Amino acid sequence: MKRVLMLISDGFEEVEALCTVDLLRRAEIHVDVCSITGKRMLNGAHGINVESDCIIEEIGSAAECAEKYDGVILPGGMPNSTNLRDDLRVIDFLQFFAGAGKITAAICAAPMALERAGLLKDIEATSYPECIDEASCIYRNDVKSVVSGKVITSRGVGTAIDFALTLITELGYKDRADTISKAILYTC
Repeated sequence: MKRVLMLISDGFEEVEALCTVDLLRRAEIHVDVCSITGKRMLNGAHGINVESDCIIEEIGSAAECAEKYDGVILPGGMPNSTNLRDDLRVIDFLQFFAGAGKITAAICAAPMALERAGLLKDIEATSYPECIDEASCIYRNDVKSVVSGKVITSRGVGTAIDFALTLITELGYKDRADTISKAILYTC
């Protein structure tokens, strides 16, 4: 079974986080939602409280996690995205996962953390408008999600289903992504 880690803080965009977790779990991908705040209970950008599965202090180092997880995911929302971008532990995780050839994925404003980690240089990427420096990558605003090697980015709430299905596909389960897409009546 594939395993992914979602790093999250207060102010996360609920649809982006929960849609992604929901669809990945439907695909039988293990997802650990990991708080970077030191507390398990998190408050979303629109007042929805969510209890994380773990906190970052409990899960081991970035290097250890890069060995046991197949990818790391960052949902957007404010101030979650800036919290992720400004947390050196998150940057460390992103760099270790990328260095280990694992998936690094971010949606909406969260690609700013990928940018800070130096992972967007010379690759195609997207984000919510004006959240990353378009000169820091080959910026795409004409698609919902972008896969560039092991880096996956997406534009925002309206692209959350596409983002999750893309993650499922890139984790090696295209058949499951197709089945889920049909089951939820998702059309491109």
